[in-house]
Amino acid sequence: MTAAAVSLPPFWSLVEAHGDELLDHAHRLSGPDQAEDVVQEALLRALRAYPRLRHADHLRAWLYRVTTSAAIDAHRARRREIPTEDAGARLTSDPEELDGFEDLIAELPDTARTALRLRFVEDLEYDAIGGRLQCSPEAARQRVSTAVRTLRQRIAA
Repeated sequence: MTAAAVSLPPFWSLVEAHGDELLDHAHRLSGPDQAEDVVQEALLRALRAYPRLRHADHLRAWLYRVTTSAAIDAHRARRREIPTEDAGARLTSDPEELDGFEDLIAELPDTARTALRLRFVEDLEYDAIGGRLQCSPEAARQRVSTAVRTLRQRIAA
């Protein structure tokens, strides 16, 4: 049976029927702060995949699976993030501490120093850092990560 031959209900009807329970499920998996974002991401993923479904069986279970995957992905993404809000505010609020930051990064290569300044002093996202450094966002993330790892090793030594 091809995807065109499958009779699927309109996607919005699934959202109406299961949206609240998906939000409850996301709340249990990811907590109150992330639940709405998880459901939004899950519904976007489901909407993109919906036309390619080969059967209309177990749509509720499928939505739960998509929501669970979105919650797991969100958790993994949060684990990779380095909390910078407080650190960035602390660094930029006191010029003497900013001098300490400059002293700390002084021995790093120029590209590493620039990447760290853009990320932690100017508080730019990796897309913007990549634009400034003329590299991809992934390469910008890697430069910041490598520089942070190098600093941690130097401090620990």
